[in-house]
Amino acid sequence: MNDGVNGSKGNTTEIEMVEAKEARSVHRLSDRTILRIKPVMIAVFRADGEQSAASEPVYSIISTPISAAGAPAAAARPC
Repeated sequence: MNDGVNGSKGNTTEIEMVEAKEARSVHRLSDRTILRIKPVMIAVFRADGEQSAASEPVYSIISTPISAAGAPAAAARPC
C-alpha cells in the first residue's frame, strides 16, 4: 500500500491535467481595497477504490493560492 496524498493511507492515482482555466476571484472590501485571488492547481489524485455517498470518485488536490491586493488611492499615497 502506498502513502496517499499528504501522508494519508491508501492508494491514489495521479490524474493528468489536460486543460486548465484558472479564473481569478475579485473581492472589494469595505475600505475599498481590492483583493484578487487565483487558485493554482498543482496536482490531482483519485483515491483508488473509494466513492462518495453519491457513488462518485473521491479526489484530493494539491493547490496554492496566488493573491494580490490593491490599496485605495488615498491609502497608497505617501504621507
